Amino acid sequence: MNGGRVDISQSSRLDKPSEAVQSSRLPRPRLLLAMIVAIAVLGGMAGLATLTWFDHQATLDDWSANLRLSAHLVESHTRAAHGTVHAHLGTVIGRVGGKPLAALRSSRQDRDWLETLLTELPHGVAIAIHDERGDPVLVTDRLGLFSANASHRDYFILAMGQPGRTVMSAVVPGRGDQGRAIIFSRAILDAAGRPQGVAEIALKTDYFIEFYRSLQSEPGAIFLVSRLDGGLVARYPLPDATFTRFDTSKHPFTEFAKGQSGIYRSTSVVDGIERLVAYRNLADLEMVVTSGIPTKVVFREWTVRSRRNALLFVTAMVLMLVLAAITSESLRHEARLLATGERRTRDLTTALAEKDVLFQEVHHRVKNNLQVISSLLTMQSLHVTDEKVKETLKDALDRIHSMGLVHQTLYERNLASNVDLGTYFGKLAEALAGSYASSPGGVTVEVEVEGTLDLERAVPLGMLANEVLSNAMKHAFSDGRRGTIWVTLVREAGEWHFTVRDNGVGMPDKPGRGIGIGLIRALSRQLGGRSHIFVDEGTVVSVTFPA
Repeated sequence: MNGGRVDISQSSRLDKPSEAVQSSRLPRPRLLLAMIVAIAVLGGMAGLATLTWFDHQATLDDWSANLRLSAHLVESHTRAAHGTVHAHLGTVIGRVGGKPLAALRSSRQDRDWLETLLTELPHGVAIAIHDERGDPVLVTDRLGLFSANASHRDYFILAMGQPGRTVMSAVVPGRGDQGRAIIFSRAILDAAGRPQGVAEIALKTDYFIEFYRSLQSEPGAIFLVSRLDGGLVARYPLPDATFTRFDTSKHPFTEFAKGQSGIYRSTSVVDGIERLVAYRNLADLEMVVTSGIPTKVVFREWTVRSRRNALLFVTAMVLMLVLAAITSESLRHEARLLATGERRTRDLTTALAEKDVLFQEVHHRVKNNLQVISSLLTMQSLHVTDEKVKETLKDALDRIHSMGLVHQTLYERNLASNVDLGTYFGKLAEALAGSYASSPGGVTVEVEVEGTLDLERAVPLGMLANEVLSNAMKHAFSDGRRGTIWVTLVREAGEWHFTVRDNGVGMPDKPGRGIGIGLIRALSRQLGGRSHIFVDEGTVVSVTFPA
């Protein structure tokens, strides 16, 4: 009887630790699942934030490059105006420089000559000659700009103080509703080189405004020409007529003082709109030119993409949490089954082994659940009815496939980091040809590629090739014709020359607003190269980048 009691007592003592061991280990699968879900959520958020940031920077870089180009165009136009008027002022001075200026007042012949010269000058509205006291001696004036003494005018003072130079005035209002003008002036020198008067030519601001209007492509875009002393020369859109001068101690002139050229973001003192602005200082003309675009326009498409990506991310997270909840409930059920298991000492080892097997099963299920999440996301795209969204998803999957194919090639060829380009481009062309095989007609892709490239540049090159081939297969033979696409990549004189040529319908005069061409140019810049797109019996895309 004592032995029986001893057995029972020993069994009781062994059962209690068994329960403690079970209770301490039961939460671990759910904790592991929670950790995996937390890591997946945090990792997804980090990835989304990184993607959004890089997209933001790429958008900013593209618009900055466009604005710098616009600022160059404004500079070229301003210099052209200055050069043209400088030449006409030289003609005027060459005719009257050897004569006493007072004699010009009664010279009908010189007045007629000025009228003729004025008609030859586009947007010219007045030509005048003032003596050294600022009194007008010969004037042909359509706006009433030169009817009075000019000795106190900046265009007269600056010209007298800088012999030999042609200076520009700030914008000047015409008489009544005759509009506004900019006055170019240059000193008339006597035989000893001393100023004896000033010759002036006035252009209507329409000369500048019409050009800027032709450049304007987005609402809120601005173009500005100003003197370095703050005098407003021209602006599109035109400010209020009372605004003629900036405060050079304040923004934006504090930005202009930072360098020869640059990009900055600011809120306009004229209309209160925040813009991204490119500027260029023209030191030789003592002027500055700018080109700006509202930041809401700059980041408009980026905002749409970011919201779409965020929506997709939230959808994926919801699906993952639902699957995690199902898995957690399954684990909870398994834990209850284990809690009701045998409590005897001889079964403790077996129970522990079963728990180890259960943990392995949990790991396996978690792995499978993550794979199911990926499959569900792919299946989700099959339920999209919007053709444009479908096409966008298909383009995205093609781009992802082009990146994944790089790593697949490395794996299959047992290479560390250099991609076999011949194998890669062959598979890429085969995959894309299969993807677009349902389109009308028949398209042949011929690949002549050899050599290897490091992984860092193989990925953008693959994405670029995917973009160009996809565009060619979608658009070059959209009318059902048969044709051929030639893909070549050669290395010559320290450079790679990548070319995709087709004999399709060619590019339209005005390409669509898709991201294709912009992505090709962006990827070319990422490779450190330059791209050219032109039509030659079909469309040719050529990219050259350093080897």
